[in-house]
Amino acid sequence: MSKQLTILFWGFVYGEVIGYISSALSGTTFSALSSGLTAMIVGFIAINALSFFVKTPKTNK
Repeated sequence: MSKQLTILFWGFVYGEVIGYISSALSGTTFSALSSGLTAMIVGFIAINALSFFVKTPKTNK
């Protein structure tokens, strides 16, 4: 549970930063909520999809 909340938090933070920089470079208006939520959702889906395909290796005893 804490892993998922951490992913959502940092996804929102990185979305804010990337959204602000890209809007400043392109000259468009910056929407804080939409850029943060979009990055949060994309990050959440990407990390969960990656953990579905990458499994922890089993050790031989």
